[in-house]
Formats: sequence, C-alpha cells, structure tokens
Amino acid sequence: MIAIFSSMGLGYSATKFIAESAAKSDSKRVSNTHRIATTLTLMMSGAIALLTMLFSKQLSIWLEAEHLCNTLRLSAIAIIFNAIITTQAGELAGLGEYKQLAKNSAWSGIITFITSTCLTLLWGFNGAIIALIISLLFNALLNYFAIAKHIDKSSAPIDKVFCREIIRFSLPIALQEGLYAITSWVTIFIIIKFANYVELGIYSAATQWMAVILFIPGALRNVALSHFSATNNNKQQTHIILQRLMLVNFISTFIPFLVILILSGWIEKLYGSSFIGLQCVLNICVFTAIVSSLTNVLTQEFISQGKNWFLFLSRLLRDVTIIISLLLSINLFNNEALICAVVSLTGQLLYLMLLLAKYHKDKHV
Repeated sequence: MIAIFSSMGLGYSATKFIAESAAKSDSKRVSNTHRIATTLTLMMSGAIALLTMLFSKQLSIWLEAEHLCNTLRLSAIAIIFNAIITTQAGELAGLGEYKQLAKNSAWSGIITFITSTCLTLLWGFNGAIIALIISLLFNALLNYFAIAKHIDKSSAPIDKVFCREIIRFSLPIALQEGLYAITSWVTIFIIIKFANYVELGIYSAATQWMAVILFIPGALRNVALSHFSATNNNKQQTHIILQRLMLVNFISTFIPFLVILILSGWIEKLYGSSFIGLQCVLNICVFTAIVSSLTNVLTQEFISQGKNWFLFLSRLLRDVTIIISLLLSINLFNNEALICAVVSLTGQLLYLMLLLAKYHKDKHV
C-alpha cells in the first residue's frame, strides 16, 4: 500500500504524455517524459522507503505487530522497485508495447513463483519478502531494456517547464493513490481496534480473491489510458473505445464472479475453521470487483482528459463516506468483515453512478 503511493501517479502520467507524443512521432518528448518520470519516481520512492526504514518500529507498533519491525525495514527495498515498475509499465503502455509488457509480466510471474517457493521453504516469512524483492528487481530490469529501445540516448537536459507540467498533472493522481492507501490503513486499523485479527483475516482473504478477479481490468488500465490519450480529440472514437472496454471488463469479471459464487462454500471450508463467515464476505467482495472494473475504465477516460482534480475530489467524497459509514456501522453490528464488505460495495456503486453522470454530462457538452 505504501508502494502504491510512492509512484506518485507517474505511471498514468507517463502513459498519457508518451502516448500523445508517440501519436505525433515526437521522439524527443517521449525521451524527455521517460527521464522526468524515472527521476521523479526514484526521488519519491527513495524518500518513502527511507522513512519506512526509519519509522518501521513505530509502524509495527501501530499495527500491533512489533515482531514485523525488521520485516518492514526489509520490505522498504521493495517499495522502490515496485514504484519503478509501475512507472515503467505506464511508459510501455504509452509506447504501445503491450505484448512486451505482457511477456515481462509473465517472466516475472515465473520468477516470483520459483523464488517464493524456494526461499519461503528455506527462510520462512522473511524468505518470502526476499523473493518479492528479487522478482521486482527482475521485472524492473526487463522493463528497462524494453524501454531503452525507444529512448533517445542523447544527454539533452531535462525540460524544466515540461517537468512542472508533469508534476501538476501527477499531483492529483498521487493524492488519489494516497487516499487509497490511507483508506486501506484506516479500514485495517478499525477492524483491529473494534474486532480482531480473525475478522481482518476473513476480510483480507476475500479482498485477495477480489484482486485476482481484477487482474485483467488492472492490466488493461494503462492500455485504456493509452488509447484514450491518443484519441482524446475525437469524442466519437473515445466513446466507442469506452463501450468496448466496459464490455471487456464486465465479462472478464462477471464470469469469475459466477464461478466463485458457486464455489464459495467450498472455498470457505478450504480456508479452515477460523474463517467461518468467509463465504458471504467473499461473494460481496467479488461482486464489488465487477463495479470496480467499470469505474476503472471511466477513470482512465477522465485522466486522459486531464480531469484529475475531479477524480480526486470524487474519490475523497467516496472514501470519507466509506470510513464514516464503517465507523457508525461497526459499533452497531457484529461481523466486522461483512460490514466492511457491504460498506465498500455501497461506496463503489455510488462512485460508479457519479462517474457515469459526469461522463454523460461531458459527452453532450
């Protein structure tokens, strides 16, 4: 969650500016975008990784898990590589290198599986963290060599005016990602304080299944932004792309939702006796994935139009509403994991309706 914020929204910015520049065959601007995005990512993620290392003890106490202090310090390394990969993925999407991006992700997945299995067996939990760092480094190197083919090797100075433009564009996106991290932290904190780690385990298990369902829509986010950015002056073409992506995202999440819905009782039993109640929470979370996949498409369209502050304010409204509703509900009912799932679904539905209303309003302007 810290790593998400540390990328400062530069993955989306890189996709937009590189896609626009590539459409105009402006290789100089493409290279400038790469250098600026890379420099800012390293600065931001490095600073946050350092803070994580310095305050790992306080963070572990806040999480009521002091034994994780050294693990958090080790994980800080992963923050830097994860941020770099996020920005690199945005660059490759902007360049239209979707096939190469998929190959790199596939190879990284294989390395992750091998290293995670071996190092976890050897060194347990810390072995898993080391495996994560190795796989992220491997992915970053693959992306680096893929991007290098398209970048002008000249040592021209960074355009400071363009740098400020990218920062202005990225700031509200960074704030949005910060909201996600903060909302996730607060949700975890509320469950820990008002319930226990059993309820947190149930909710975490359900959201992990949700994350699996959102894999394809997540992979298509930069693809969507790249296409929207290349056609943002053609409303008709943009609308066609949006409709197609909405359909793809709906199908890619609805089918696995049905499968999990049918197997949810068996999945709960698979987790063991301490996960009683998972079935209902799981079904709600995987349904939320469908709603979230649709909002992803609309979000990319608004980013391509530069309406990042609208997205930030609407997400702020959504997340504040979710947290307040959660605090009010969790004092009145038991089954805290179920309450979190219901409140999250409600917030996502309201957010989707808000984005749809805004899109249809802008479409007829």
